[in-house]
Amino acid sequence: MRQDFLHDPGAQRLIQAGGPDPRAVWTDLLAPTPEEEAAVEAELGIDLPTRDDMREIEPSARIYSEDVAVFMTATVLAGAGTPEPVIEPVTFVLTPDRVVSIRYHDPRALQNVPQRAAGLQADCGTPLRMLMTLMEVLVERCADILEAESQAVDALSRQIFQPAGKPAQRGVDLSGVITRIGRHGELNARLQDSLVTIERIVNHMTQMRLAARRDQAGGEGAGPAMGLNGRDKRLLRDIRSLIAYAEAQSQRVTFMLDATLGLLNIQQSGIIKIFSVAAVVFLPPTLIASIYGMNFAHMPELAAPYGYPLALGGMVLSAILPYLFFKRKGWL
Repeated sequence: MRQDFLHDPGAQRLIQAGGPDPRAVWTDLLAPTPEEEAAVEAELGIDLPTRDDMREIEPSARIYSEDVAVFMTATVLAGAGTPEPVIEPVTFVLTPDRVVSIRYHDPRALQNVPQRAAGLQADCGTPLRMLMTLMEVLVERCADILEAESQAVDALSRQIFQPAGKPAQRGVDLSGVITRIGRHGELNARLQDSLVTIERIVNHMTQMRLAARRDQAGGEGAGPAMGLNGRDKRLLRDIRSLIAYAEAQSQRVTFMLDATLGLLNIQQSGIIKIFSVAAVVFLPPTLIASIYGMNFAHMPELAAPYGYPLALGGMVLSAILPYLFFKRKGWL
């Protein structure tokens, strides 16, 4: 599916493309057909990358230039709130006339671009500004997902640890908790990967802007205009702070995983200890029963009138004494 984002003084909106429109600053290709790819390539005079090309991970394949077009690929997360989130590459092609995005999944962030751009008309009038807006929308979506993940991890932590500091609440399925922790860790790692690729694109865009300013100003060291503008600085600062936050969240998830594994080992050790104590407690009665279960002809106790109750009493007493000893030592 192809949609064009129109920039005009009255409205900024996505429309179903029916042909070239000079007002379009962004063309969005979602799982494009060969006909749609051919139409865009003919309009802009470029060769669009294939899906296999987009999945290449080496830096030279993620950001490169061909003629007047710059190809930049980021990994974008979709379906963060579903049991199976998807992270797939999205390629942004920057040309002098338009930005083209090529994707084969549907992240929510790109659905919100028209609403985001509605209040930022001055920032979407050129392809470079439009691309910056796309990056801002992706970063904001990553921030929202990280915030939701932080709340989910907080809830999971309260489930594992009691406020009073006891190791674990009774009845908590620690094996299920480990699975949930693993999902949070995987999602957090994917968010980090996405933010790093977006940061590369923003850095490259900034270098392009600085190079253009140097050319206009007459070469290197042409004055204070070489610095980043406020929008670039803010976006880079947000990305780096989110990467740092994701790293801290990753460390927290790792700690929770280690703590849960420790609690699981403690539970298993407690179960093994109960069986060990039970074996020791019942060992003396078993010994007594074994002695008087032997079939020797001359066993004086067999003829005693109270031999049977005395044997039973000895068995009970031999079981109670080890139990009281373990209880006093605090092993139970």
